[in-house]
Amino acid sequence: MSKVNIKLHDREYSVSCDPGEEDRLMEVVAFVDKKMREVSSRSTSAGETRLFMLTCLMLADELSETKRVGEIRRLADEDLMVAAVEHLSQRVAHISSQVGRA
Repeated sequence: MSKVNIKLHDREYSVSCDPGEEDRLMEVVAFVDKKMREVSSRSTSAGETRLFMLTCLMLADELSETKRVGEIRRLADEDLMVAAVEHLSQRVAHISSQVGRA
C-alpha cells in the first residue's frame, strides 16, 4: 500500500491506496474537494462534519441520478435493438421468399 497525503477543504489527511493508483486518487480528491467547496459556498455556517455529510449526500444524489438515467438509456437501447432484430428478421424472410421465386 502507498501512503498519500491529500487535502480536502484545506485539511490534510493521510490515506492509503494501491501502488500505481496515486494519480487516480488525486483526481478523486480534486473532484470531492470541488464538491465540498460548492457545498461550503451555499452553506457558510456548516461545520466540518456537516460539510462532509452534505457533500456525501450531494455526491450520492448525483450518482443515483446518473444510475437512473443510465438505466433509462439501457432500456431504450434494448428496445431499439429488439426492434432492429425484428426488422432484420422480416427483411431476411422477405429476401428468402424472393430467392425462392427466382
